[in-house]
Amino acid sequence: MIAPAPKSRVQGEPVMIFFKVKDRVKKAFFSGSSLDDLNKLFLEKFPEFPKDSLRPYNIIHRESKIQYELDDTDDLYPTCVLEMKRSEPDEGMIRKRGGTGYTGIERDKIVLVMVGLPARGKTYVARKIARFLTWLGIPTRVFNVGEYRRNRLGAQQPHDFFDPGNTDGQKARLHMAVAALDDMISWMFKGGRVSIYDATNSTHERRQLVLSRCSREGISKVIFIESLCDSAEIIEANIRETKLRSPDYEKMDPEAAVRDFRERIKHYEKAYETIDDDRLQYIKLLDVGKKVIMNNITGYLPGRVVFFLMNLHLSSRPIWLTRHGESQFNAVERIGGDPDLTQAGDNYAHLLAAWIAEQTREMGTAGNEVTVWTSTLKRAIRTAQYIPLPKLHLRGLDEIDAGVCDGLTYQEIAERMPEEFAARASDKLSYRYPRGESYEDIIQRLEPVMLELERTRHPILIVSHQAPLRCLYGYLMGLDQEECPFIPMPLHTVISITPKTYGCEVKSYKLL
Repeated sequence: MIAPAPKSRVQGEPVMIFFKVKDRVKKAFFSGSSLDDLNKLFLEKFPEFPKDSLRPYNIIHRESKIQYELDDTDDLYPTCVLEMKRSEPDEGMIRKRGGTGYTGIERDKIVLVMVGLPARGKTYVARKIARFLTWLGIPTRVFNVGEYRRNRLGAQQPHDFFDPGNTDGQKARLHMAVAALDDMISWMFKGGRVSIYDATNSTHERRQLVLSRCSREGISKVIFIESLCDSAEIIEANIRETKLRSPDYEKMDPEAAVRDFRERIKHYEKAYETIDDDRLQYIKLLDVGKKVIMNNITGYLPGRVVFFLMNLHLSSRPIWLTRHGESQFNAVERIGGDPDLTQAGDNYAHLLAAWIAEQTREMGTAGNEVTVWTSTLKRAIRTAQYIPLPKLHLRGLDEIDAGVCDGLTYQEIAERMPEEFAARASDKLSYRYPRGESYEDIIQRLEPVMLELERTRHPILIVSHQAPLRCLYGYLMGLDQEECPFIPMPLHTVISITPKTYGCEVKSYKLL
């Protein structure tokens, strides 16, 4: 559930705050008006702290959740955490966050190089891989050569610009490829782990250019991902669905755009050379995952990428996310538990069933082509009870386990366990409730759910809870892990997400 919004501070009225120094947290009540008053209170709680080493307090903004240095006591709010950092950090305390699903044993930097003709789903696959790895906490970035061309040369280039016989066009495209390659290498040495070089890379010569550059920079893990497609139906659908949404054809007549793009494909076909060197590390995707061929693929992360690719498809369908209806615990602001629905929650269950029926009618979708997934908790199952569709109850969709805090309000946690409250407020992603879970734990247990979600080709309604839905939304939208705990996920609302090649189409429906 959503923590209650902090109330504005009344000047002179004591406000409960938390001081934090490293892993030590102390509760205090501040009734002063200046930073000097705040420092005096801090020194009362931490008398061993040298007065001359006091530094600005870090506070998390009550709405944006951004951390900043406190410069005005008017910014204080009930249960806020003020962190005092030493001038010299303890090196033993410094660590860089790794992904929840990554063991840290394999530290090689990896470059994934997309290969294939236009309209074969390369960009779609590249963005999907990046979204998956980013969601797991692995620093990943896509370098799309087409974006460099659009930004530097203009978006709407005629099809003959891509003719291999066009010397000027070929030279310009090579410059864009090298520019993207330079930026990719630079990013890798600034902390990047996995780079995805997204271009046609359709000749042996161009692929050797990428391989040689990576080798000179000491990057040996270069894996080519070639997308091959013989299905005229898939190619045609990709041309019309994807390329008409591409920035290359923005505000262009649809039929003219399709004709131009077909000519562009013909130019690339003249010079296209498939990967046939078995000394390379490569993955070949036939018809976007219908068949997968691997060569020289070793290691933990490459293995995860292969397994992910085996579940991909190009079918466009909506994914509907909704929290359960209002529960008895929601009504009194308690977290966790397995309560039943309130009357308002039951009303939402009826409205949700009617809304789903309307959506299936509008899409002309047969009932057995829509699946309902719920958590195993009573409030989620009851929310879906009036929907006459096949249902799966998945433990991976259960709410975050609040451990010893289960059944408490946030105010009670602040009063009874101030250290825990402050620890959660300062790092919601990594904080784990005593004998419970963290958001990082949820991301890890949601991975099988996410893979099944990628594999499914029909519309899905997911009835779950705030924390797991935040994580799934973060994955679908390609957000960083750190953003997940702060994604708005209101009650009695359906969020519709339809994945597309160049992003997601998102709509929100408030039903109650």
